[in-house]
Amino acid sequence: MKLKRYGWLMLLLALAMVAAACGGDSADTTTTSGGGGGGTATTTTTAGGGDTMATTTTSGGGGGEMMTGPGVDVANKVIRLGYLADLTGAFAPLVIDITDAQRIYWDKVNAEGGIADGWTIEMVVEDTNYNVEQHQEKYAKIREDVLAIGQSTGSPTNVATLDQYVADDMLFIPLSWYSGWAIPDFDHGLAFEQNTNYCVEAMDLVGYMHDDQGAQSIALVTFPGDYGQDAAAGVKMAADYYGMDIAYDGEATVIPGQDQTPVVTEIVNSGADFVFATTNPSTFAEILGGAVQGGYQGLWTGSLPTYDFRLLDTPVGPILDQAYFQSAYSATWGTDVAGMPGLQEAIIAADPERRPSDAFIIGWTESIAIRKVLETAIANGDLTRAGVVAAANSITDVDFDGLAPNQSYAGAPNDYVQRAIAIYRPSLDAYTAAGAETQTVSQDGGGTTGSLLEKDFFVSDAAADFEFTAPCYEL
Repeated sequence: MKLKRYGWLMLLLALAMVAAACGGDSADTTTTSGGGGGGTATTTTTAGGGDTMATTTTSGGGGGEMMTGPGVDVANKVIRLGYLADLTGAFAPLVIDITDAQRIYWDKVNAEGGIADGWTIEMVVEDTNYNVEQHQEKYAKIREDVLAIGQSTGSPTNVATLDQYVADDMLFIPLSWYSGWAIPDFDHGLAFEQNTNYCVEAMDLVGYMHDDQGAQSIALVTFPGDYGQDAAAGVKMAADYYGMDIAYDGEATVIPGQDQTPVVTEIVNSGADFVFATTNPSTFAEILGGAVQGGYQGLWTGSLPTYDFRLLDTPVGPILDQAYFQSAYSATWGTDVAGMPGLQEAIIAADPERRPSDAFIIGWTESIAIRKVLETAIANGDLTRAGVVAAANSITDVDFDGLAPNQSYAGAPNDYVQRAIAIYRPSLDAYTAAGAETQTVSQDGGGTTGSLLEKDFFVSDAAADFEFTAPCYEL
């Protein structure tokens, strides 16, 4: 059995510092990255102040007919994309980095002449605070002015807004990996999902912990709803597949902002070989630190949004270094793949004093994906919303240049669902040696988030054998 236990001195964890270290700061503004590619400007978008919702036929830049609708300025060859981003809420540190990478991507593309013979992209960004009501309000604010949504943060927020997307025939990229986004009967073909989903990811992680770490029992702790419970469904199916024991079933028991002592106590008393967590980073740090203080000595893993490398700056950093297995849907900062040098050069040129972040890669690959959609729609002569949706659902391969596994949207869900993840280990030594929180992307070597590859992209037996025909967690 490969499973290792570890011993700890009692840590005096300043958990309030954890939340502060993971917090973000951003104003509630609309930011646009326009056709000039010359940076950003803060503007105010008035609902109803853009194009009408009607479809029009105009002369395209190549001399042919181009069907267009809201969010398309044919005369100036500008396409406006909406970004409903959590810039101040529970996942702000992750989402700020993702959104900034998207801005930098489009600034670079626009400066180089745009896409498809000169079309440039304008970002219309709204802060949703990871709040359902604010998400819907911000969508209502921009819906008449954008062609599609290039990023939309959150599972509960997107699920709540889905009926509005359907009414508007609005393609959106969910910054959410709920398994329902890959099921056309659920999302009406409007969610242009990226990477694997929480359910399949959980199967892969459980398979790794079983096969590579020798684990036989699990303590499961998650948020309620389509984020936490989609992952919980995958954990339970994989546990059944491998004959493993759920020593503590804490599905949907973790409520942000509430006292986590009951959850911590259950973990400590479970005796489980490892904990699987699906939360946000600050809540996870509170549970992790409390359980270790209480005497728990097992291993830890969880859904991708649970972990943030900035936790290495906090008192739980040493625990993560010794006990955490990090899931990844894409390459991490500095990985030697074909697409990384161009990404890094653009980030460095735009913001040389920025800290490295693995989330930049997520923002970059989402931009590659929607660029493919737009180029396909332009080639089809149809920049209406319906034309963009049709283009997205016709794509058989998105090549991410090694930054993430290529992705297809052809066939049935069981054919195209992405099943591969990679496993990384946080290294406090590597992170500290590079300068920890003082790192910049422009320093020698480009800095590091401290994530060291443990196992390259793979598909567990449980995930490979899973027949994917419906969301794992049914709403």
